[in-house]
Amino acid sequence: MTSTTLQLSEPYGSLSYRAAGSGEPLVLIHGVGMQSAAWAPQFEALSKTHRVLALDMPGHGGSSPLPEGAVLPDYVAWLKAALTTLNTGPVNLAGHSMGALIAGGFACTHPEMLRRVALINGVFKRSQQASEAVLARSAEIKAGKVDLETPLTRWFGVSHVEQHAREQVRDWLSAVDRSGYATAYGAFARSDATYADQWGQITCPLLALTGDADPNSTPAMSRAMAEMAQNGEVEILPGRHMVNLTAADAVTDSLTRWLHRPETTSDETPDQTKEIPMAPTPLDPRALRDAFGTFMTGVTVVTSHDSDGTPLGFTANSFSSVSLDPPLVLVCLANSSRNYEALTQASGFAVNILAEDQKEISNTFARPSEDRFAAVDWQVGPHGSPLLSGVSAWFDCSMHKTVEAGDHVILIGKVEAFDTSTAPGLGYARGAYVTPAAEAEALAQGANLVVSALIERAGEVLLVDDGNGGLTLPQKPVGRAGASVALGELIATCGLEADPGFIYSVFEDGAREHQHISFLCQAADGTPKRGCFTPLSASTMMEVTDPALRIMLERFASESRMGNYGVFYGNQISGDVRKIVSGS
Repeated sequence: MTSTTLQLSEPYGSLSYRAAGSGEPLVLIHGVGMQSAAWAPQFEALSKTHRVLALDMPGHGGSSPLPEGAVLPDYVAWLKAALTTLNTGPVNLAGHSMGALIAGGFACTHPEMLRRVALINGVFKRSQQASEAVLARSAEIKAGKVDLETPLTRWFGVSHVEQHAREQVRDWLSAVDRSGYATAYGAFARSDATYADQWGQITCPLLALTGDADPNSTPAMSRAMAEMAQNGEVEILPGRHMVNLTAADAVTDSLTRWLHRPETTSDETPDQTKEIPMAPTPLDPRALRDAFGTFMTGVTVVTSHDSDGTPLGFTANSFSSVSLDPPLVLVCLANSSRNYEALTQASGFAVNILAEDQKEISNTFARPSEDRFAAVDWQVGPHGSPLLSGVSAWFDCSMHKTVEAGDHVILIGKVEAFDTSTAPGLGYARGAYVTPAAEAEALAQGANLVVSALIERAGEVLLVDDGNGGLTLPQKPVGRAGASVALGELIATCGLEADPGFIYSVFEDGAREHQHISFLCQAADGTPKRGCFTPLSASTMMEVTDPALRIMLERFASESRMGNYGVFYGNQISGDVRKIVSGS
């Protein structure tokens, strides 16, 4: 990506941008403190089909800054001057964070210059608490107190791909012009509602996309933006604030679908007699994922080998028996999977149904790893696929048939050999492992039990004051009426409609001499009487004073980001796990 500098009309100075490709123009605007290089994954992929222009925002990269005190309409006017000078004609416009604010404002005020608009990790009508926090950060930056570690910790998790992206972003933040950074952040902090009353006038196809664990550009904000626009669509991806880097392929796929959406032309108004086909209501991916998660499944590891004989495997709940005569089973595989070629060309595969005590194996095969098989005991099966030790059952299959199905392929295997054991199988539903045998044993012990409610909604967890200046889960001792009654009472005192869910964790608390059982519950809409729903960020975790609960919540935060243990998409270095019944 080589930068070009262009002189704009007064008073905007010079524009630095990167360009590649041909076709319909696609303009990309980055966020505060970044530069056009932050779009590198999307730039490379989308320039194969479009003329892509990645702009350096004023005061960033090689672009001249705006005057101190500039507000969002000044950045919108800058964009108009840039597109006019570049002579682009109507563009597809995508912005990230502050870039999304500019893009949204541009869609409200210059619809004739747009084909489509995409808002990545955008902000919209912050809460009072969020506004106060971002204004305080703006004041610190203006005063020269630039704290890089706090936003980096908020934006990135601990996986290899996120840590790599974190270092890239650290370099960009360290190199940015401090004056331009402070001016842009000031506009970012004050402008989340500048164009809110004009939002309903946006008629072009609008995509609002964010990460399900982004505490500042929340899924609720993206849903609101999509709902208020006339032709809006929302997508919620696993991740935080920098999904264009940490979930690069998924963001590129989303933008590709957006770029193929039909344009809304300016002469098609609602009072015309011409009948316009109604588009289907966009499905909320997070809500759909949660709905799929209500179906209780077993947890399996699907294994095979590539053409070189190297074993491969992934955690999946996309397994089903098909037929007894002949004996057939199936699994689903994403077309985008790195394992696609190897598995569709393989002579067969094995399905290993995990036992209740094999949660860690599930996690091993659901996360990026240099060599997943190094951490488990396995052997080659009768038909050649890897078989894991200690499983409830295994099926070693020859490849019977492959069936194309949308963005997946169905692998149908003929069972050539199988075996079972007495070990109870590991289950999964509503975002939690289900271990009936272990749960029954724990509940049977009965004495000195404490029950807690891990109440989740839209990626956030209900936390309450622990009475010592920290946070905790709603919890209480279990009386003679039993754990189920205690859990129901806990939910009632929180003032929420929530379904008692599955046991998420059972652990001994030696210091307090009791056994702790935590139930994962799904809450409906509504304001709790106690506590508040909070994203499980690093700063939140620091306020959980009970070490055992903090460890449990850190595990839950990690597993929530992965979603259901249905599919690992990616390679040995990076990827993600999605809840939808599918495969990798």
